[in-house]
Amino acid sequence: MKLFRTKVWPWFDIALLKWSSILFGMIAGAYLADFTKRYLLCIAAAAVLLAIRPALSYFRNPPA
Repeated sequence: MKLFRTKVWPWFDIALLKWSSILFGMIAGAYLADFTKRYLLCIAAAAVLLAIRPALSYFRNPPA
């Protein structure tokens, strides 16, 4: 399995990956904030769920 390869990403996968990164950044960058601490598990679950489809798409489809 080749990890680094050229792939054309659909716009939907890019959007999900960006939202996942934003949510992960909220956890990492604002860990001491009350809102983030209160909803840490919900934000982490959303980040993981949003990252699943782009990851599956990347590893499942052969390079173009």
